[in-house]
Amino acid sequence: MKNKGLVTFLITLAAFGATYMLLVFTSRWSNAAYTAAGILLAGAAIFSFVMAEVRRKNEFASNTWGILSGLFIWGFVGEYLEAIGWVEIAHHHFLPVLLLAGFFLIFLITRRQLADRFAFAFGHLLAIWGLHMWMIYQFEHLSPTHWTTYPSAAIAGVGAIISFILMTRAKKTTPKMAWAVAGLLLAWSVLEYVWGWRIIPGPYSI
Repeated sequence: MKNKGLVTFLITLAAFGATYMLLVFTSRWSNAAYTAAGILLAGAAIFSFVMAEVRRKNEFASNTWGILSGLFIWGFVGEYLEAIGWVEIAHHHFLPVLLLAGFFLIFLITRRQLADRFAFAFGHLLAIWGLHMWMIYQFEHLSPTHWTTYPSAAIAGVGAIISFILMTRAKKTTPKMAWAVAGLLLAWSVLEYVWGWRIIPGPYSI
């Protein structure tokens, strides 16, 4: 398959958008609908994680399932369970846990003790967690228009551009996919800031 980086970007973007809108609309519909959405995401996370192992002989497919599982795990734990008050991992008090998990993941990856598909799963989860925690801290403890949001958005934008450039230059499948996901997350962060600044309406305004 050609353009694996672009395909990874589009698949992840579609899943990200669908997950985001599912949670937004069901939360406004009813508690029962929101609970159903949470259960659906939990099932999708488990299914994707299993499929990453089942398709392990196909590097692109297994990595894609790993990426999706990380997203769905976040959707269930970081969004659904957070919203109903069962966990509070977006709070900055959980920063030591996030850092410890990040260092442990990097250690396993550098020591080649973790398969790429699972590195994608946990890496995607931790990356979303970290970006979300920082943005929540800014928006809720400072303000959506606090001066720190502007350099944060600029850094994310530059990081996204660099990631996409590295994606196009990468020769192997796994690096292409990794840079595609990194670019997407950073570009999405810029979009979140733009929504927070009320420059364009976000899903919360629907």
